[in-house]
Amino acid sequence: MNRSSSLLSMAVASVLLSACGGGSSNDISDSDDNGGGNGLPDNVSTQQINASSSDTAAYMNLETGEVLTMTDEEAAASSDWHLAFKRNNIQLNSGASGPGQVAGAVAADQADFYTSSGEPNGSVFLNATANSELEHLLAPMSEPSSWTSDAVVSQFGDDWYIYNFSNGNMTANPDNGWLVRSAEGDSYARMQVNGLDFPTRAGEGVKSFQIDFDVQPAAQATFTFTATFSGSIPGTGGELCFDFDSDATVSCDTATWDVKLGFVDRDFYLRTNSGPSGDGDGGAFGPFEWTELETYTNATVSDGGVDITHHYEADSSGGIFTNSLWYAYSLQGNHKLWPNYRVYLIDTDSTDDASPIYAMQVTGYYNDSGDSGHPAIRWTPVELTTAN
Repeated sequence: MNRSSSLLSMAVASVLLSACGGGSSNDISDSDDNGGGNGLPDNVSTQQINASSSDTAAYMNLETGEVLTMTDEEAAASSDWHLAFKRNNIQLNSGASGPGQVAGAVAADQADFYTSSGEPNGSVFLNATANSELEHLLAPMSEPSSWTSDAVVSQFGDDWYIYNFSNGNMTANPDNGWLVRSAEGDSYARMQVNGLDFPTRAGEGVKSFQIDFDVQPAAQATFTFTATFSGSIPGTGGELCFDFDSDATVSCDTATWDVKLGFVDRDFYLRTNSGPSGDGDGGAFGPFEWTELETYTNATVSDGGVDITHHYEADSSGGIFTNSLWYAYSLQGNHKLWPNYRVYLIDTDSTDDASPIYAMQVTGYYNDSGDSGHPAIRWTPVELTTAN
């Protein structure tokens, strides 16, 4: 399967996840450890969260075990919550996701749940239960090599450049391309990064870059003109924003920018005007192999005549739960989630050495009626040992 086909499958999966219900088809509700009184050690807490809304998150405090009643706007100014749940997504209260200082790490990666090529091992997933995987939650744990706060996640990721480890230079990766939606949400473009000169170890900043667009204006059905985003960013850092509708570099303080390129501190990124990156209705779909994408005549309908506008993804925020997913999808072709029982470490305040640290597992995604969007978790306080 090529990369664009894989992305299309993932996009379809995302849509199905929002709609899927029905009973769990493995012993996920062996998350009968969802509320205590079930033979678990006294220091293990459990909770099932109603995260079925695609619009509003459910916020949880691990110290009290409470799911807090607050709006997303209230949560954006609150450090009372540690984890946010929305459907199958989990976020930490830190970085791009919230004002807190919560950090996370993976303590038990559950590598045996996956093949050497990284594909889910169906037999392991289907035979695992919350009871059989409890030992990983209760095992002694060491201080992780690093902790992670949540950061902005865009569809561009790091697939638009090539990093040379021998000399630290970044160059363009024109083998990939994306479809991009404008900040206004009514125009689109096909995007390819064709130039990048960024010697990261020289302290010179981004010496030059070039990103080319084939633009499909609002109310048009094809790409009708081209636009080019180019420039440089000094060693002190900065951001540049581009409006492909007007083929112009614009202030990042305006509402019209569609794509932003930034070099700030140690972060180097490409983003759309959406989600935590901006107030617009932007988004992206990809990456595609350029040899396939260059055959497209527009950014809204596939060659087979299928509407693809719902596959565009806004920027979002994430960290350990997006880098190391807690589930596999559709192992039996039934459009359901199956937990891998990974164990995550959650430091409730990374700025305070005395703050509680918890080990946490996700044990299921369906309630007793079989409705999706009800993740069940269990967690326990841990004292970490220093790794030798």
